[in-house]
Amino acid sequence: MGQWNGAELDDLVLTSARLVLRPWQESDAAAITALMADPPMLTFVPFPNPYTHDDAVRYITEVAMVGRASGSAIDCALIERGSGEVVGAAGLRAPGARTNAAEIGYWVGTVSQGNGYASEAARSLAAWAFERGGVTRAEIRCAVGNVASAKVALNAGFRFEGILRGDAVTPDGPADDAVFGRIATDRGDSIPPALPRLPAGGITDGVLLLRTLTRADAPALIEQLTNPEAVRWQFNDSVASDPTITEQAARSELEWLVGPLGRLTIVEVASGDVVGTMVLRNVGPPQIANLGYGVLPAYRGRGYTSRALRLLTEWAFGPGDFARLELGTKPGNVASQRSASAGGFGFDGIRDSRLRNRDGTFSDEVRYAMVNPRYKSTGTRRATSVSRST
Repeated sequence: MGQWNGAELDDLVLTSARLVLRPWQESDAAAITALMADPPMLTFVPFPNPYTHDDAVRYITEVAMVGRASGSAIDCALIERGSGEVVGAAGLRAPGARTNAAEIGYWVGTVSQGNGYASEAARSLAAWAFERGGVTRAEIRCAVGNVASAKVALNAGFRFEGILRGDAVTPDGPADDAVFGRIATDRGDSIPPALPRLPAGGITDGVLLLRTLTRADAPALIEQLTNPEAVRWQFNDSVASDPTITEQAARSELEWLVGPLGRLTIVEVASGDVVGTMVLRNVGPPQIANLGYGVLPAYRGRGYTSRALRLLTEWAFGPGDFARLELGTKPGNVASQRSASAGGFGFDGIRDSRLRNRDGTFSDEVRYAMVNPRYKSTGTRRATSVSRST
């Protein structure tokens, strides 16, 4: 009989408000096979494809039962208490020889997704790991493109801790892994998204559409960041490689959840063409964001940058609930400055020697800003001086 920290695992059953987490039985193979018949279930995890009844039996008898018998894992069928139906799976892996972390994994059938079942199961397993399993840390890992799994981790109180490049095994090959963690002393409260989400279909004024940038937009992002005009005015020493930019695109949807930035794609409604990209950085005080933007060379001169700025501002000062938007350019980047002004941004001063040039020198930064009328300060401004002791 398998044991984990003295607890017998063979017949271990956990319960939560809506679920029973019990050992798998061979009779569950038909339910697993039916759930895995839905193609989206096989997108991020390298399960057999197509997934057969024999595959389900092998999982139950050669993985789930063996893990409990050896004391190395607790694999559970997720049973909906109201219906008694299998709605998914969740498991807890014991720490290895060189780690204190137990790893939690889960999946829920498509028809039952959106009910919070995976988060509920993850919370139950984490509680058992801390209270009975003797572990000090639990973690959840998912491919960076698996946004649904990342949402589960945050809802279960797991903090985003970073990315392990090339660590995930997916049906399409290696991918970056997002790592979420909890330690025993964490409160475990659900963690809200770092940035307010755009509507599912994006935001539009009938001419342009702004939507969340996705992995499929990598070619447009590459063109935007590597064209000669963009390189001329960039703030970095070197031009990012195509693979690096592709990684940025792959992480875009995750970053809307965990921060510190949200990338957007600018789409021309009439043609459906991607005409540029934007980025919203939430790296300063709360509800303050810095903007970056660029339009692809073939679409410049049509007023798309200023139109996109106005469209984004309308959302940011409404549903997005930002108090202030800021942006900056190098003094010679007159086109960007004109776009900022035409987009409704006002001159906000100059910061000396703030933006690095490719030759190692620094340029001043010309600043622009716009304040949400709801948060506009009504206090009296006055000049102050600060003395510094030496």
